[in-house]
Amino acid sequence: MSVGFGFSIGDIVTAGKLAHDICQNCFTEAQAADVKYLRFRQDISSLARSLKQLEDILNNAGNQRSRRPWHSDVEHFGEALQVLPEVTGDFHKTLKDCERLLRDHTRLQYGRSSVASNFAWWTSTERDVNNLRERVNFHITKVSFIAKPFEIQLLLEIRRELQLLRSDVAELRGILTNRLPLPIDTPNDNYLQSIYLQVEVTVRFSAALDSNRPSTFDTSSAWPIKEGFNALVFHFAKSTVEFNSYQRLGQSVPDGPQYLNLLKSVWIMRQLKASPSFLSTGHASLWADYMRELEADIKGQFRRFDNRQLVRPPDDVIFQLPDEAYSIWVDEEPPLRSLDVVEQRPLEEKILDLSLPHSYGSRQSSLTVFRKSDSEFRLVKTTKMTDNPLYHSEEGSSVHMNSTRLVPAYATPGASSTTNNIALCNDRGQHEEWLSLKNPEDVADLQRALTGYRIHHSMSDFSWCINGSKEPEDAGKGTLQLWQLKPLSTMLTQTKAGALDRRESNLTTAATLPGDAATVASGESTNVRSRSDFSGSMKNSTSNTTVMSGSSITATVYGPRGDGIELVRPEVPVLVIFTKCRGRYTFLHIKLEHNVFINPRSCPCRNPRKSCTRAVLESSKKPFVVQRLSADHEEEQGLFSWDLAMFRYPRQPGFKQVKTVEKMKYLDLEFASVAAKDEFIKELAELENVRNVDLNNYETYLRERKKRAMS
Repeated sequence: MSVGFGFSIGDIVTAGKLAHDICQNCFTEAQAADVKYLRFRQDISSLARSLKQLEDILNNAGNQRSRRPWHSDVEHFGEALQVLPEVTGDFHKTLKDCERLLRDHTRLQYGRSSVASNFAWWTSTERDVNNLRERVNFHITKVSFIAKPFEIQLLLEIRRELQLLRSDVAELRGILTNRLPLPIDTPNDNYLQSIYLQVEVTVRFSAALDSNRPSTFDTSSAWPIKEGFNALVFHFAKSTVEFNSYQRLGQSVPDGPQYLNLLKSVWIMRQLKASPSFLSTGHASLWADYMRELEADIKGQFRRFDNRQLVRPPDDVIFQLPDEAYSIWVDEEPPLRSLDVVEQRPLEEKILDLSLPHSYGSRQSSLTVFRKSDSEFRLVKTTKMTDNPLYHSEEGSSVHMNSTRLVPAYATPGASSTTNNIALCNDRGQHEEWLSLKNPEDVADLQRALTGYRIHHSMSDFSWCINGSKEPEDAGKGTLQLWQLKPLSTMLTQTKAGALDRRESNLTTAATLPGDAATVASGESTNVRSRSDFSGSMKNSTSNTTVMSGSSITATVYGPRGDGIELVRPEVPVLVIFTKCRGRYTFLHIKLEHNVFINPRSCPCRNPRKSCTRAVLESSKKPFVVQRLSADHEEEQGLFSWDLAMFRYPRQPGFKQVKTVEKMKYLDLEFASVAAKDEFIKELAELENVRNVDLNNYETYLRERKKRAMS
């Protein structure tokens, strides 16, 4: 749609269809949408009806005239259609902005939004939505005022064409006829000229002309026609037309700003009618009809006072209103706000905020992590200076964990210079970004944010061996970690976070897990889709943290054939060993299924049990599954291929290609002390208890659901 060259009927039809599509595709009943959503939708629906009104007017006028297929719509309807964009504003651009904003809320379009996600989206975009609602309503108001004059203009053009046609026919027949005058004018009405405006009011109106003045306004005598009518319509729509009197209840005095806007409308109308830009359009123009329509409406409001339906507010109330109430010019299309880098975006969750070590001088830095989905994150580093409050630096980067490597440099065997460091790079080991953190607790939190696993227990200075082998690739030293699937939850206030620690509330997300059973949905049996548990505690993950079950075995799912109940097999804990094999950084990954356990009788040493520093991990089922992932190259050259993200949740596509240790019988773990061994066994037992409870609950619920489905 080109505003400079006028509308076509197709532009109006396209905009109306866009408004209808937004209402159909961006607002669904499945959302159980908030009242704020409903109001936004109602506004767009109203604009669609207004555009349909313009379309009907054009079609009606087109049906009453002779068809000329070689002419365009603008040629058919002349000046009226060319001026229309300046009067109504670019409603197509406004609708496009609405569509773009709502499209960001993707869960809304797929019927997976919840009250919580709706609220989070609304609070993060409330300012933009309010701006768009104002723009939509402004278009509606202007269309309502212009509809009647626009229709009159179209019919007058048809009438003038008929007059010219009859004149041509008469001349051909040699008959002289008296033509009707082409311009149609209405008798001059001096009613509004008699309205008295106090000097105190007009002076402040004149002073307000310099505030937010449009570039097309040079002097007080040269009012721009488009911007002037925008101001007139905007302020009149906020005048006493919004006030409904209830004389029996003593409510007949409108608010001060409403009455002031009515006075302002009279003042603006007088300035416009005396402006050369308006006078040059002529009495038969659409602008002139527009002015007459507005003048009649303004006159109707003053008649309410003359008929004592309304009572004027005292002058003191009007005089004491702030300067903002006297403003004239209107920003027709306020731009959508550009978000700060560190500001939460729609559909994002702020899950982590860390203070970084001081780099040098007075600079203080922090790292904020936002979660877009279970695999997409946004990391923002903010730097400030204590001795320079004006200094502020922000750097943001988007991270997709399916194509980003997570290098645990802090766990490299024998390295001290990389303490508390984590590195990120692309899937080719390039464009690395080092994140230096304050302490091991912050490292654990960031790793948890990006992998979804809470580090329940961590221990260095231990040795491992596979099947008692003495081969270099089957034994080594390093660091071990016990993991529990518990992604970070959304950051809350301190009070809410404390309550969250006590009840471990759940935040669920949909994903795919292999090998699970079936789900029951609306009485039908369908293939199960599993999901991860997205619950978590806000406190630091240390070895003495109380472990609570966060697994939820049921969840509501939405599908094209209806809603259903999803049965979810809980994820089991994991043992991860950070080590080095044949000079290459290596991970050993062991899923602690219910058949994996510590066998105290399998230790080959002859030391008394109280002095034994070994623990042997076995499986009651064969084979014992241990996955091994090594860097591509030896030593530092292979560091950026040592990718911990391969074991995150949800799994990366390449997880299935991770090699499994062949003929695995047992894993021998030797600790630095008996106390270290006992601590590891204790922490492992805690996770095993939680695992067993979760799996038992899952199996019990699954059997019950199957019985109900078969009965």
